Amino acid sequence: MMRSMFSGVSSLRVHQTRMDVIANNIANVNTDGFKAQRATFADAFYQNLQGASGPDPEFGRAGRNPQQIGLGLNLASIDNLMHQGIARRTDNALDVAIEGGGFFIVQDRGGANVFTRAGRIERDAHWNLHIGGNSLMGWSTTPDATVPGGHAIDRGLLVPLSLSGEKQNMPSEPTTRVNITGNLRTSQLSTREVLQTTVAGTTETVTMRYTTFPKTIFDSLGNAYRINMRMVYHPQYSEAANSPNGYWTIEAMGSYFVPDGDGWSRTLPTGEPVTGATAGAVRLVHAYQDGDQTRPPSLIGFCFFGGEFGGAIGGSIEDFADDMRTSATVAFDSNGNVIGLGHTDGYDNGWPVPMSFQHPPAGTAIGDREWWAGQEFNISIVPIAGVAPSATFGNTGSSTSIYTNPGNDTLIAVGDLTLCFRELGQRGVANMSVRALTQDGGGPGVLEDISVGQDGTIMGRFSNGRDRLLGQIPLAFFTNPAGLERIGNSFWRTTANSGPFDGVGLVGQMIGGALEGSNVDLANEFTEMIVTQRGFQAASRTITVSDEMLQELVNLRR
Repeated sequence: MMRSMFSGVSSLRVHQTRMDVIANNIANVNTDGFKAQRATFADAFYQNLQGASGPDPEFGRAGRNPQQIGLGLNLASIDNLMHQGIARRTDNALDVAIEGGGFFIVQDRGGANVFTRAGRIERDAHWNLHIGGNSLMGWSTTPDATVPGGHAIDRGLLVPLSLSGEKQNMPSEPTTRVNITGNLRTSQLSTREVLQTTVAGTTETVTMRYTTFPKTIFDSLGNAYRINMRMVYHPQYSEAANSPNGYWTIEAMGSYFVPDGDGWSRTLPTGEPVTGATAGAVRLVHAYQDGDQTRPPSLIGFCFFGGEFGGAIGGSIEDFADDMRTSATVAFDSNGNVIGLGHTDGYDNGWPVPMSFQHPPAGTAIGDREWWAGQEFNISIVPIAGVAPSATFGNTGSSTSIYTNPGNDTLIAVGDLTLCFRELGQRGVANMSVRALTQDGGGPGVLEDISVGQDGTIMGRFSNGRDRLLGQIPLAFFTNPAGLERIGNSFWRTTANSGPFDGVGLVGQMIGGALEGSNVDLANEFTEMIVTQRGFQAASRTITVSDEMLQELVNLRR
């Protein structure tokens, strides 16, 4: 009877522990990143009343099984259930949910690494990132001119992620690359009547079909220059019976200028053709800083294929003007894709005329070629007037030409601007939509906000509208994550059975603007609670019955 009572007591004890686990699960049903627990039982040791014996045919004895009386049960384990919780959308850019395995790595005040699934990232007044007051650990960035944005992730030792100091500011960067995207549709072009010179020398009024789009570029000081680009369609060449390509002239719209001995003077309004005595004029971009036309204009020279016509070091600005190609021909194949860029063959009454696209003979020097296959080309930019003396345009590191500004003999560096037509097409099925999207360049800015990408990359949004890579959040992975030890506040630490942390981490999968919810299944918890309650109730009855039997035994002495 005492054995039955002690068995009942052990049952009450472990069922109470199981109920404690269930209550804790239910209490944390809304705790971000919480992992449910599960209590399991195992029977305890046994008292042997009789050992087992084997059969003995010689004496006619049968084998006998052992006779054992159990002495209750023990708690076998309290398991951590590490399966994925449901991601809950919060629309907070700093909330991050882990998709799949892994843990965020944070450093407590004692300098030890602890881990969590609750991605409630916060920032303090100095832009230090933390979770629950503990520093969020991750990878910082290092300058790298070979990647877009100029910064790459340094996947070395983990450091507390801080966005203070130089990460708070974005310096000015010149525009070095422009992507022209969209579609050119001949049926949706603007039209204009112009006087065109024919091959026979006569003139006639023709309709120019074109589209214009604005473009803003930045110099090295971060000043913005707004210009207009124009693309003119040439049906007389594109729609000829034997023409395999579609031809357009691309040009930077501006004013015409001619040298007057000591400098440059404007002779014609913006966009008008050069005729008569001004036929040798040079086109310059009549740009306005920041698009403000109430300010004095800044004058910039554009030259397609600037690498070829750079000239010699020490030449004058007039040397650049003599060789400057201010427009070029863009050719599209039958599929509407850009196949190359070429020089225009002069002017017909001031308007550039496309050249015939023919492959140059083998061995032809690049200076004698008529066209260049490809979809990316360089334009040289030279500041002429109204530009800060220390300002440069484009990538000056790839140019060796320096010109002397008339009047003050100051040296002007030529910069190269890469123009990419890869995403521009001439397709009749799509609507007209031409834009110039800049991948780089801009004025100075200060950090305003941050966001976290799917791979944990931290992007900063600056006041100048540009983004920059600021760091990356790695995840810690363990061979046995269920072996981690809970330390409260949704944090875990390693144990001998979890496997060690390598101190570096790996790239994981994350969901920005969301938090991982608890993986507690309420339906299962309530079912387990009912079963646990009945088990506790039944165990208490065994104690009651054992007590009544003892009472009967005591009453025998009466």
